Amino acid sequence: MLRVLSSFVVCSALAFAQETAAPVVVQGPVLPKVNSDEARALMAKALDKTAAYARGHFSTTESQDNAMLRNAGLPMGAQEVEVSGGWDRNLIWAESDGRDYMTANGRMLAKVDGGWRLRRGKLAGGIKAPFTLDPNYLIAALKQLPKAASNVVHVEAGKLRGKAMVLLTIKLDSEVALEFSDCGAVPDVGGGFGGIMRLGGMGIEPPRPELETYVVVYIDSESGDLARLSVKTYSTDQMMGQIQIAGGGFGGGGEEEEEEEEVDENAPVKWKRGLPRIKPAKDQSVMTFRADFKKLGLADAPALDDRSKALLRVR
Repeated sequence: MLRVLSSFVVCSALAFAQETAAPVVVQGPVLPKVNSDEARALMAKALDKTAAYARGHFSTTESQDNAMLRNAGLPMGAQEVEVSGGWDRNLIWAESDGRDYMTANGRMLAKVDGGWRLRRGKLAGGIKAPFTLDPNYLIAALKQLPKAASNVVHVEAGKLRGKAMVLLTIKLDSEVALEFSDCGAVPDVGGGFGGIMRLGGMGIEPPRPELETYVVVYIDSESGDLARLSVKTYSTDQMMGQIQIAGGGFGGGGEEEEEEEEVDENAPVKWKRGLPRIKPAKDQSVMTFRADFKKLGLADAPALDDRSKALLRVR
């Protein structure tokens, strides 16, 4: 009887201890400090690893929010273009809207009627080729940024495809943002005047927009691999806020719009997935670009016949 009672007391004590024990806390990834050497080193290592892999698969999504169309309330204000593909050193293959193509050494082939044809910027059916990521070129463009522009302005923990991630954000503005845009590593912002300002060939140089670009690098906290890269660019053109679309053309005549509420510039910025939550102004067009990376170092290029290899100047 005493043994039974003793066993009951011991079991009860163990059960009580388990119930009152502190819950196990699962620690997330260790985050470097903002604008620290550790943050820059972590980003540089992930970019270098991707370059060293020399091949992989990618999928990209490009979205353009044109200020002029948005102000007019037109449904095509925000458009998305999706591209999927891969790269093996200087060979890039991709597919967009069911149309296959590949590029290498400054040349491009598009699959037309089941065969590869030499093309320059056009896919099957004469469709204009979308912006196509060149991972090696993008990494080179990011690596050559001035140190001041590569400061990490925001750090947060996140998840992607069920894996823990460290998100590092850099901000580009002024001449550095223009230089990054001009190098063509990511899509341009749609919505600028460009040729419109040339006034029928009079040769008037369009003014440069004011750009503010955020680049977010997703790094797998376990492997250190680059998993995603997001870019968001705000392009400010004061003339955009003054143009209205009425009767299918440019001009006034629209209803007087309500004044926008003033934004408290002293309020803390809210961040989500590495990007600041900023509502674009009337004169701001926005480009959002996302590139996901998979199978780093494991991608196999599509088989090419000797003729196609000769056209692309690859082995």
